[in-house]
Amino acid sequence: MAVTHAQRQQLIAIDSRLSEEELEDRALVHAMVQLEWYRNQMRSTRTKYVLSESGALFLAGAATVLAALSAPAWITATVAATVAFLAGLRRIVSWHDDWVAASEARAKATAEISQYRLLTTDERTPERRRELVAAIDGLVLDETRSWGRRRREKVQTEVVA
Repeated sequence: MAVTHAQRQQLIAIDSRLSEEELEDRALVHAMVQLEWYRNQMRSTRTKYVLSESGALFLAGAATVLAALSAPAWITATVAATVAFLAGLRRIVSWHDDWVAASEARAKATAEISQYRLLTTDERTPERRRELVAAIDGLVLDETRSWGRRRREKVQTEVVA
């Protein structure tokens, strides 16, 4: 399997945060990869959410101003249509909910990793490593189920409406 540029950058970032000793600990590396994924998801969904919301607000205000200035109808209509598109997009995707969920998952992963890192090298037994991996994998499974539930609820709400 080829490693993409983005994956390579992610691994470089993780590598820079881990000591040589920690790099030998595959459970910690696994946990850090998941943490990095949630960090990236959190940033991405936050950016999408802020851009779509601020864009919708700006364009809604602009449509009113364009109408008041007697701008050509096609310009006012295009701006208003873009506002309607952004409102529809908001109903299809839930960047705010995804942002919050990724933030919560990242916080949980950070706590698990911090607790593990507090262990001395001797305390990082195979059992403790398995516990860390199980905790992180459980977090990923819970978040994935939560994401699926949010999507199903969104679709059901749309069907009822």
